[in-house]
Amino acid sequence: MDAGTLPGLLKKRFEVIEGEAPSSGEQQSWKHSLRALAEVLRDERLCRSEIFVELWMPMGGRRCDAVLTGREPEGAPAAVVVELKQWTSVGKSPWREEVVVMNDSRRHPSAQVKGYVDYLRYYHSAFVQEGVHITGCVWLHAMEDVRAIALLRDPDAFGDLAREYPLFMKRELGRFAQWLQEQLGHGEGTRAAHLIATGRPRPSEKLLDMVVQTIHGEFEWRLLDVQRQAYLRIITAVEEGRAHGTRTVVLIKGGPGTGKSVLALQLLAHGARKSWRVIHATGSQAFQTNLQGKTLAFAANLHKQLQGARFKKELPVDELFCTFSEVAKAGARQGQVLDLTVADEAHRLWEFRRLKFPNGTIRHLSDTPMIEEVISASHVTAFFLDDHQAVRAGEIGHSDVVREAAKRMGVRLVELELDIQFRCGGSDGYVQWVDMLLGFSPQADLSWKTREEYEVTVETDMARMDRRLRTLQHQNYRCRIIAGYCWSWSPVGTGATRLVHDVKDKRFGDWSAPWIEKTGQGRKPLDNQYYRWANEDAYYEQVGSIYSVQGFEFDHVGVIWGEDLVWRTDRWVADLSKNKDKTFKRDVRTSEAEALAKLRNVYRVLLTRGTRGTHVFILDAETRAHVESLLRVGLARQLA
Repeated sequence: MDAGTLPGLLKKRFEVIEGEAPSSGEQQSWKHSLRALAEVLRDERLCRSEIFVELWMPMGGRRCDAVLTGREPEGAPAAVVVELKQWTSVGKSPWREEVVVMNDSRRHPSAQVKGYVDYLRYYHSAFVQEGVHITGCVWLHAMEDVRAIALLRDPDAFGDLAREYPLFMKRELGRFAQWLQEQLGHGEGTRAAHLIATGRPRPSEKLLDMVVQTIHGEFEWRLLDVQRQAYLRIITAVEEGRAHGTRTVVLIKGGPGTGKSVLALQLLAHGARKSWRVIHATGSQAFQTNLQGKTLAFAANLHKQLQGARFKKELPVDELFCTFSEVAKAGARQGQVLDLTVADEAHRLWEFRRLKFPNGTIRHLSDTPMIEEVISASHVTAFFLDDHQAVRAGEIGHSDVVREAAKRMGVRLVELELDIQFRCGGSDGYVQWVDMLLGFSPQADLSWKTREEYEVTVETDMARMDRRLRTLQHQNYRCRIIAGYCWSWSPVGTGATRLVHDVKDKRFGDWSAPWIEKTGQGRKPLDNQYYRWANEDAYYEQVGSIYSVQGFEFDHVGVIWGEDLVWRTDRWVADLSKNKDKTFKRDVRTSEAEALAKLRNVYRVLLTRGTRGTHVFILDAETRAHVESLLRVGLARQLA
């Protein structure tokens, strides 16, 4: 096979796997870059190497341009990740590990390769268990600009990156071939290629399991591409703020499973190591409670240490893991009292700080928008949000709101969007399908289903779904059942009947279950229902709601789709008579459009909590038929 025929074969294979044609830009990249790589591989010293083109990495949904295999000098199987770039010139960027290409700041290619190598070393069985040695390099086959080459290799700007993961330019074909021979040219590449092709992904750690290790610096998440870019930009902005008193708002957008909370936690850990005045704020009580529970042994002392306070009354906010309202209150009292506020789940911001009484009455505590008070509190405020995850009326956290607030306040805005999928089996395609199903995206395909990346079942027998999840739980998978808020929620009783089986319906047959118990607002984190439900497998017996599951992930989830959101002929319809969330209904009663929007958000969250599988029981027959139809390959592609 020659390099001229490979792009056509890649195009056909891409269409089989992805269900659509590759972009024209990608096809042009294959045409030029693969021809340039083929020139190098004609070297007889590399004749026993094998090559993967567009190798999918485990989880994350990323592809390596090329991976070559062979044997290292000691004879062990080896592989080299090759990043192919058509760049002709680069310029300096103000951001760490980045260069400017055509007026756009992008990651230094050696940093990009380092991320891929580190990720494969940690998550691919060929490198974790089978001993395949791996390194990487960059082939800038169109680059002749001497100044650009010098910049890319500048140790003052980029440290050892270019030495550890070397770059080779257009006129360095012989040098590139020599380097590849040194890494791979000591035996055939068949063994390494087989181990890579048949390898399995190492399961990704769950966020809550790694909270303590992360903050203590005993575990570091492998951040890929835009994740790493966002991480470094926030760090740089904080350093500038501490040195010069500048303020920056960083807006990090990302859908379910793109690693927003992982990145937020890693930033908190970095800030703690650097002794920054840093706190973590969230709009999710369940998420806050779990973080507090996980760090109960050391968070209070760490918080005082970071704030330089001896007594709690001296702290700008009471807890290391706090609410947006607490940060806003601090910002209203004194500007830039913090170095960094990590604002996670920021789609749950309210318009103003407020008190809300049981009868629904609201009293504002400030006339200044909450987001402005939050921004005022810190040198850098990093908002992590998803524009389609606000689930209550009055939650205004949206990327437009952040942009407008930064503009009003004259604060620099840095914006990035996470596009890597770490949940849902690493399948971005499944999340796109959910977005298409609920009307957030116009198209999707079922390549994720044909590749068996992620398990989705539409169940017609609730007891069978329950048995399936229990079996998986006994196999050490973490499982939960969650539901739309379509059943009343009884108070906790006493004795054997302390938890009432409210979640019941004749269509469930003999199956029924209680909602997650209500332990009350005053409970300590470890005794709180949100902490126990998320962490103790015995709580599988209790059904979670949107308020207990948002921000979390489990291996497999069973979703009970109630009748408050139903499909009718050609559109989604909100039926609030079926919804039992009194506060939600009271707040949206004057706006059908808002009720529909929020319910679509609710089911989007419920459908994207699983890392390995989602199993759905849908009460409404027409809705179930619609979902089933969109899981049939032919129809889903036709709609796309």
